[in-house]
Order: sequence, then C-alpha cells, then structure tokens
Amino acid sequence: MERTEAEGLLREAFQGFLEASRKLELYYRALEGRVKELTEELEKSRKEKEGLLELFREVLESVPCGIVVELEGGVMALNAQAREVLELSRQELPLERPKMGLEELKALDGRVFRFAFSPLKGRKGQVVVIEDVTESEKWRLQEKRAEGMRAQEQFASFIAHEMRTPLSVVKLSLSLLEEDLRGLEAQRILEEAKRGVEEMERAISQMLLLVRPEKAALRPMDLKGPVEEVVGFFERFVCQNGVRLEVELQEGLLVLGDPELLKHVLFNLVLNAVQAMPEGGTLRLKAQRGLSRLKGEVVRLTVEDTGHGIAPEHLPHIFKPFFTTRPRGTGLGLTVVHRIVEAHGGLIEVESEPGKGTRFIISLPCYKEVRDGLQGACGGR
Repeated sequence: MERTEAEGLLREAFQGFLEASRKLELYYRALEGRVKELTEELEKSRKEKEGLLELFREVLESVPCGIVVELEGGVMALNAQAREVLELSRQELPLERPKMGLEELKALDGRVFRFAFSPLKGRKGQVVVIEDVTESEKWRLQEKRAEGMRAQEQFASFIAHEMRTPLSVVKLSLSLLEEDLRGLEAQRILEEAKRGVEEMERAISQMLLLVRPEKAALRPMDLKGPVEEVVGFFERFVCQNGVRLEVELQEGLLVLGDPELLKHVLFNLVLNAVQAMPEGGTLRLKAQRGLSRLKGEVVRLTVEDTGHGIAPEHLPHIFKPFFTTRPRGTGLGLTVVHRIVEAHGGLIEVESEPGKGTRFIISLPCYKEVRDGLQGACGGR
C-alpha cells in the first residue's frame, strides 16, 4: 500500500512538473516573441531616429545661411556655411552673444554677414543664424546715398531753371555782337565767351538730368543695342588715345529701360575711363546675365579701365553732386549716372585701386514678360 501511494505521489509530481514545464515553455516562447517585438521596435525606432537625424542634417545643409546649434555650452550641430564663415572670422565656439541686442554685422573677406542669436526655449542653449547680407547692404547704402543727394538735387534743379533764361539772353547777345565785331582780338574774346556759355549750358543740362530719370520712358529693350552704339561712337577716339578696347556682350540682354538714358550712363562711364588713361591702357566693356540673391535674374554691365584709379578717401564721395577732382569738372556726371541707374531699379557699384584702375558694375533687373501662358526672361530662357 505504501509503495502504491508513493508511486501515485511520484506520478502526480511528475505530471505537475510536465505541466509546469509546458507553462514555462509557453511563457518562454511568449517572452521570446515579446523580446523579438521589442527588438524590432527598437530597430525601427533607431532607424527612424537615424532618418530624422539625416533629415536634420540635410535641412541644415540646405538652408541658404549658416546655422550653429549650441546646447549646454557646447556645439550640437553646425552646417558647412557656418563652418566657412567661422573659419573666415577665426571665431571660437561657442559663439558669444553680443552685449547690445541679438544681432550684429561683421565684415569678412569683402563680404558682410549678419549674426542673429535666438535662445532655445526650455533648454539652456541658442541657435545662431549667419546670413550673407552683402548684397542687401549694397542696396541699403545706395538708398542712403540717394536720400542724402535729394536736397542737393533740388537745389541744382532750381539753379538750373533760374540760370537758363538769362543764359539764353547772353547767348543771343553774343550772336548779335558777332555780326558787328571786327578784328582778331575781338573775335578771340567772343569765341571764349561763347565757349563759356556752352560749358554752362552743358552743366545746366546735367543738373536737369538729376530730376529727369524719375520720368524715364521705360520700355522692354535689349541692352546690347545702346552698348554697341556707344562703342561705335568711341571706337576711333579710344584707339587714337592709345587705349585698347575689349568688348564682351551676351545675347538676349532684355531689361526695362530708357535707351537714351542708358546710353548717357555708358557714355559718361566710358569717357571717364578714357580720361583716366592719358598714357593709354585697356578699357573693358562686358554685359552678361547673372543672378542676384534679392532681385533674381539681372543683367550686369561692367565698365573697367586700367587707369590711375580713385583715391580711397575720394571713393565714398564720387556720386555726390558737385564733387570732382578735375579742375574744370562739374561734379555732376556720376551723380546723374547714379540717378539714372536708380530710376531703372538697378544697383551701381564701384571698385578701385590707385595705380591699377577702376571698375563700375551696374546691375539691372531682367525684363520678364508673359506670352501665350509662358514666362520668358532675359532673352526667353
């Protein structure tokens, strides 16, 4: 009896063990399945995070400015543009926020950069946006120049109008005297007086041009035409003065402009360039399409000489009315050029180095038209 009971107990224990083993196996399989699910979820999460990180990097490298992300006093991320600017400025990381305000401008390697500092919300750190504002600064300075010239232009216009009538009387009187005067000396004096009147008339005409560009007759035109006309006019004169002329013109340089006023701009700049090379040199005229960060497609006209250049202390003043370094200059030529370019919605820049030459660069917005549902710009590209 005792043996039978022992066998029964043993059988029950073995059955219990088998049942526990089956449960343990089921639990292990469930646990194994759950581990597998968690592993897959973790792998999926890792890939998603890697994808987000890669997307973050791509976004960081795609924005048209430099980005620096600083967290807890260290740099979390920065893009190639930021790295390039920081190498130019030789500035160490992390970047120190300016004491006054959250923005500052820095001039580096001939360009101007704006550093904008934004504190991170909820974390100790900041995002620094570094933007190349060279072109917008050029436009801002041109507008500032134009504002400073307004009062002088109004005064010049008033003087020009007031002088025109008495000058016409003087000119008519000289013409009447010419019929009565005899003798070489009298004729010589009369010719000098007439030349003086003509110079005054030219100065008055230039004064009036300070106002005229505001009423410019703008129409679609190819800039190549006025350039070729001015080149044809100066070609023989330039060669006679020992100046080599180099011309490079692209096709389809469409702008919205006044052909006569743009010819006046070219005439003035070319004449100045030739006069800056009394012993000869090279005069380069180039007109080509380009891109502006602010204006999109533009036509760039360059007039460059290898003359004596402009002194650095004179460069900020060359567009001001009546500023001149020539004994008989009116100081209005470049002022008129500035006004005409401004009236065309364009930008004029000047670069010069004493002893090496001067370069004027004019950027005019491309003319855009809509025809048959298709938009064309600068020659219909």
